[in-house]
Amino acid sequence: MATVEPKSLYAVSPAEPQMTYFQVAIAQGAFADSADANGGRVSPCVAHDFATKPTTLAESTKVSRGAVRFKLMMNSLGIRSNFKIHNIVTTYASDAGDNPITNLAFGLVFESPDFIPTTGTSIDGSSTGSKAEYIADKIGEALNTTHTENVNVYDPTETGGVVDQELRNISLTVGPVSSNTGTIRDAISVTEVSAFAPNTSGQLATDNALTYSAE
Repeated sequence: MATVEPKSLYAVSPAEPQMTYFQVAIAQGAFADSADANGGRVSPCVAHDFATKPTTLAESTKVSRGAVRFKLMMNSLGIRSNFKIHNIVTTYASDAGDNPITNLAFGLVFESPDFIPTTGTSIDGSSTGSKAEYIADKIGEALNTTHTENVNVYDPTETGGVVDQELRNISLTVGPVSSNTGTIRDAISVTEVSAFAPNTSGQLATDNALTYSAE
């Protein structure tokens, strides 16, 4: 049996970058759902995504904190390599904005997987031994940080039916989603999808991933 590479007609070259796909899951049941800086968990959803918008400014602020953390998480993941996010799945008790997210899952496709280190140190002090663990560590760092920025927050007390009139620009601070770093790290699961990589020997290169992290 032999494998023939379809390079001529379809321009499939072994020299093309080998992108790598990871599946991420964050179980958030143990994360804070308080009205202070630690609440809001992490989610890509904003108030206008829900069928029933948040009923109070405090609940809306939680949603905004979750969205800010999602952005911080994306920033952290993009330090080493460009990536695309795929197949986002959010789990809520209902599609009402007053409900906290309980689970978040999504896929990450990195353009340059060799740029992702295989070793490092997690927020709970454990050692990183793979690219998947390094990605989980970077997510953990984003969920364990304190950050302040100006954010447009939906305010249900602002009536009039016009979206711009329902938004307030406020200085919003997000803090760690839990006081226990082990709780944060244990909630994050990252798995590499090996079948996404090239399957033929001509397209498989040596893994030249860094064995350290400079962050």
